[in-house]
Amino acid sequence: MEDKFARRFAAIAALIAVIVSLIPFFLANVALKPSGALYLGGQTANDDLMVYAAWMRQAMDGSVLFDNRFAGDDLQAGKTFHLYFLLLGWLAKGLGIVGALTFGRALFNALAVWLTYQLMRRVTDDPFAQKLGVVAVVLGGGFGFLMWQTFGQAFASPNPFGALTMGRLPIDVWQTEAFVFPSMLANGLFTMSLCLILGILICVLDARESSKPVALGAGLFLVLMNVHSYDVLLVALALVGFLVASLMTKTAERAWIVRVALMGLGAIPAALWFVYVLQNDPVFQARAATETYSPNFKQVFFGLLPLMALGLLGLFQTSKPEKRLPALGALTVLILGLFFLAAGHTDTNQYWMTMGVWAVAFAAALGVLAFAATDKPAINLLLGWAVVGLVAPYFPALFQRKLLMAASVPWAILGAVGLAAFLGSRERGTRNLVSIFALLILSGTSVQWLQRETSLARANVSSTTVHPVYVGKDVAEILEVLNKRPERKAIVLAFPGIATPSETPGSFVEPYLPDLNPIFSGLAGVYSYAGHWSETPDYMNRRGLATSFFLEGQDEARTALLDKLDPLYVVAPIPEAFENFPEISGGRRFADLRSLGETLVEGTRFRLIKVNHPSNRPLP
Repeated sequence: MEDKFARRFAAIAALIAVIVSLIPFFLANVALKPSGALYLGGQTANDDLMVYAAWMRQAMDGSVLFDNRFAGDDLQAGKTFHLYFLLLGWLAKGLGIVGALTFGRALFNALAVWLTYQLMRRVTDDPFAQKLGVVAVVLGGGFGFLMWQTFGQAFASPNPFGALTMGRLPIDVWQTEAFVFPSMLANGLFTMSLCLILGILICVLDARESSKPVALGAGLFLVLMNVHSYDVLLVALALVGFLVASLMTKTAERAWIVRVALMGLGAIPAALWFVYVLQNDPVFQARAATETYSPNFKQVFFGLLPLMALGLLGLFQTSKPEKRLPALGALTVLILGLFFLAAGHTDTNQYWMTMGVWAVAFAAALGVLAFAATDKPAINLLLGWAVVGLVAPYFPALFQRKLLMAASVPWAILGAVGLAAFLGSRERGTRNLVSIFALLILSGTSVQWLQRETSLARANVSSTTVHPVYVGKDVAEILEVLNKRPERKAIVLAFPGIATPSETPGSFVEPYLPDLNPIFSGLAGVYSYAGHWSETPDYMNRRGLATSFFLEGQDEARTALLDKLDPLYVVAPIPEAFENFPEISGGRRFADLRSLGETLVEGTRFRLIKVNHPSNRPLP
């Protein structure tokens, strides 16, 4: 029977999570926004935010299938379908892109909390454990708050903890999607994907008693494959682990297995469309081939350590007495084995494991699950997710880092169950005091994320260091002109951007010259040439060519790029506004590019030039 107080607590927690996660947005959009500036809608990975905005902008123009606005020299027919950003794009017709993105984030932040509670109800009947689990899932992090740094994935200066992590920061400092509260702060895509994962797992558990959840589960698989396809592989691997644990404890039933398999079939239509686009869109192929290697396991270890410690307590508390120490020992050996083997993984720009080695590691994880399985299906499902989640991110494929999605969640739930059971017989005051202390440690990194979002807005710099949080009046005017253009497939070329050199590692510094390319592609729907490290094929080479285009003494290179790209617009830095550019760039200077065509916007730092190039067709 559902406890009404726990239900009420979950509803209040969902409301509080939405309010707190939107504090940086409201501060940035109201209190901290410079006069006349335009807020881009976020502070973390604003280049990625503009990728989402570019899809929404196309939906606003009436498109249902999207192309890549970050590959302007190779215009595509447009075959990408993304349900989430299609719906947000329609919503943006009334709310604007920033408003629609924020609405989506608020909606799925609340839903993620509520679905966490619904999953907790299926894991335990203890209302205290349910409430503890909701808070631990939302705020849970690792020891990153002890090694905090604003930018980057490696220590920028000597740190006593550096030797433990091979000089790299734990994942809770920088990998947004692996944790819930950072995801709530960053964008709705991650929390929406988390909601789909939680919904699927709830359907899996409910399908034991009824076939009714099958249709819903299949639909959730279908949407997940469309909006965040990597997560389907993660869920599938976790369910394999769950199946092994269920078979070993004889809690699996044939009808249940068939129902779950039928749910998984729901992903097939979206998977087939993905394969079709991959085979027929060369730009999409290049984008999909972007290398995103997983971090060293030591970074994962310290990023999850407090949660894993409580998770081990949860395993101990939920196992039969005769299995407690063996189960705990098996899982501990797996974790420590990965930790010490990770010392040989010194180059994180390559795969740690070959396919054969990964298969052995996955088999070891399944062996641990067979050994540690309990007679409680919900606990086995969480164990499958948690244990397989340690090995899955090293699957040797280009997207492997994405398989750390929501890595903290199963450990947080297991930990809440274990801590609640451990404190169950204690006096209420002691129980509450220990719980508060544990949650304070778990939430240390979330507090750091919250203050970082506000600090980045105050300094007008995204976590990327080269993208701003706000753009000034001249860029806003350029966006207004581009949004009113009669042609819909214009190419805009802008300088790729330069971060401000800082003598203080980790300090908040506004970009010396912001990268405006993704902003124009996102908010105006135009094509950029070197707009995004992942979306743009051969990005680094294109970035170099785009940089040379704006420099003095590069007439030949400029002409070659004009002939190749045929841009309709150029957004050029005004040389007088960047007089100290030679000091930063090694003596190079910006060229005055007004001779390229008609100046449509003359700002204080940038000017918009409509290129008078022979191959340009006249506007209708």
